[in-house]
Amino acid sequence: MLASDAASSCSVICGWISLVRDMSDDLRLDLYDLYIAFGKGRIDLVLNSFDDKAVFTSYAPIDVFPYLGRRAGKVSIAEMMKQVHAQFEHLTYQPIFVVADKEEAAVIVMVKLRQRATGRIIQLLNAHFIRFKNGLIIELREFMDSFDAVQQVLGRELIPTKL
Repeated sequence: MLASDAASSCSVICGWISLVRDMSDDLRLDLYDLYIAFGKGRIDLVLNSFDDKAVFTSYAPIDVFPYLGRRAGKVSIAEMMKQVHAQFEHLTYQPIFVVADKEEAAVIVMVKLRQRATGRIIQLLNAHFIRFKNGLIIELREFMDSFDAVQQVLGRELIPTKL
């Protein structure tokens, strides 16, 4: 391989790596903005990032969080977001770890809420796994320490029974 060929190949590869890094950095910044908007109750801004046929799945117990579970379509996701904000005042909703590429992202979110009905403060971490298509969210899967979250929402310890 000639030195000029190697330099040309490096230029192409290095340019591609830079482009991918720039795309990931842009997506990471967009995700931070999205989470800040959700925490502030700007559901309209958040929904602009969702595909009309997006699917949101939260693996939280629906007996305690009936507005979560699986939601298909932007209208259903919007209703879920409104219900979450009706139940809780978001004191903190901040991504503390983000890994992103152009089609997928993983986000760990530090959440601090005030339950409107009781005034209780709830603190937890959520993990979000997000897929994108054409720059829009097509799938978001949410995992939380639901045992801890349930105890905080109910205001008491749950005692596991023997199996």
